[in-house]
Amino acid sequence: MRINVHAHVFTLRTILSREAVRVITQRLRDRGVRGFLVDAVEFMLDDFLEKPQHLDERELLARLLTKLTGIGSFSDFLEENLGRLPLAVVIRGGGLDGLPADVLQTALDNISSVIAEKDGVGKSPFDIVQALRYAMKSTITEVADQLLDTMDHDDALVALMMDIHAPDEPERDQENFRLQVSGTQEAALQRPGRVLPFFGLHPGRSDHFDLMKEAVEERGFLGVKLYPSLGYEVDDPALLKVYEYCLEKDVPVLLHCGHGGFYRRQEFIDYCNPDHWIPVLQGDLSELRVCFAHFGGWQSLGRPDGLDPGTWGCTILDLMRDKPNVFTDLAYHTDQMRDAADEQHYFTKLAELLRDARLQKRILFGTDSWLLRLDMADVVYWRYFQHHMTAGDFDTIAGRAPRLFVGFPEAAGQPLRANLQRYVDYMTAHREEVGAEPAAWLAEAVDLDFVASRSAAQWNYDTHAVRCTYQFAKDLMSNAQKAKGFKVNRALQLRDLSYWRPRDPNFDGICQHNARLLLAFCRQIADYARGYDEVGAMSVCTDVFRRGEKALVDLAAVLDSIFAFTRRMS
Repeated sequence: MRINVHAHVFTLRTILSREAVRVITQRLRDRGVRGFLVDAVEFMLDDFLEKPQHLDERELLARLLTKLTGIGSFSDFLEENLGRLPLAVVIRGGGLDGLPADVLQTALDNISSVIAEKDGVGKSPFDIVQALRYAMKSTITEVADQLLDTMDHDDALVALMMDIHAPDEPERDQENFRLQVSGTQEAALQRPGRVLPFFGLHPGRSDHFDLMKEAVEERGFLGVKLYPSLGYEVDDPALLKVYEYCLEKDVPVLLHCGHGGFYRRQEFIDYCNPDHWIPVLQGDLSELRVCFAHFGGWQSLGRPDGLDPGTWGCTILDLMRDKPNVFTDLAYHTDQMRDAADEQHYFTKLAELLRDARLQKRILFGTDSWLLRLDMADVVYWRYFQHHMTAGDFDTIAGRAPRLFVGFPEAAGQPLRANLQRYVDYMTAHREEVGAEPAAWLAEAVDLDFVASRSAAQWNYDTHAVRCTYQFAKDLMSNAQKAKGFKVNRALQLRDLSYWRPRDPNFDGICQHNARLLLAFCRQIADYARGYDEVGAMSVCTDVFRRGEKALVDLAAVLDSIFAFTRRMS
């Protein structure tokens, strides 16, 4: 069993706020992404913030390209590269919404190839879209599945939440955070033993402590994630109370510890400096289980001076040698790939550290997915490390050491640590309502039958949007389609329903009629969500029916973004 100890499976909807848009675009600028591309992403996210939407691949491509065409510096880029781009790529006018996905993808690929040739990996529209494909999925379970599908059947990932809290946070952002908590919990239930959730904590959130306790004691969360550069110091009195709780409950803490990533203000990057932890990890807190993510940055292993005294990497190493429960991980270490000498030094130094019996238990493999997708797919990152390490060393960082960090015993016959045992107890209590067969380790730990009876996370009949969708669609199904039942019809496309007669001269009127009926049905139990009114909702739904590309599960996601389903159905 191997564990990706550093994975992000939240969706964009569950973290998006005005502050999140700012820190996301700031990260892109820091990476050297071209200004017109950052601006296009920012305009997209602003729209999404004001009016959350479920976008399929074609809609995502069209939206990004449409935003690009409205930016003057992008027009200048097209002029400069006119001879290198096919005429089909010179998109100056409108009409992109009507183009098929393959045409839009070709346009994006050609633009990306020119930018990548000049700017390097991770800075083109292609890279941005690959990351957004993860971010804009309907549910956290879907994101987790994208990652788990590239891993072995019994491998697991640590699902790290993120709390980009702002002092003036409106109610809508608080609701998004609650959606992230419940969505991460749902992913753990859907994929028992394979999704290991860590609660994202920001001490500026007034109820952070109570939310953490609930997550740990009642929702199956087995760790806590911190991100100090989002605006808090690690010796904050509120955090000291958190550490005391984590020590008492044997809960591990993983924190961002690199010079890159997200930050609220430039000076807050230093809040991640591991030096600040030296006075914290004293006395009663000396045995706190802590992972300093990113090892202080790739340069710790990739540069000859990366572990010199005074570097973040050196401080982390000293803490690992001095304290019984300090770890680090290798998430998003990609810069060494660009230089053969850096790469050679990186893996030589890593192998040297793994010869130390104490350190080899403390260095963990992680990818930083899905954020890593700005540079490469997770599977590429896994293979890269496997290729450059011996099989035994890779098994140590991806298997043995992560298992110790999350709470597995070091030797057979020993008990699970308290945090992992609580997770097992939670899964045991819900073993008849999980979404899949449990991982082998969990099945062995519980030794009771699991019943995979849970509906797909985004296709649950107890969800208002899904129930509205299915009840409406049944009137448009054939008897044979109805006979297939609720679960199978999740994937039924709208164009397979009886209304789909695109050659009918009144087809547009039929689509408007369907949209009006469906919206009226939903309006009986819910109000429009922020950013939507009857006109806007009609426009979106009519277009969905007219295209006919979406499956019923996707139509439910559209309704979920249009309506605030707060009242029970009668």
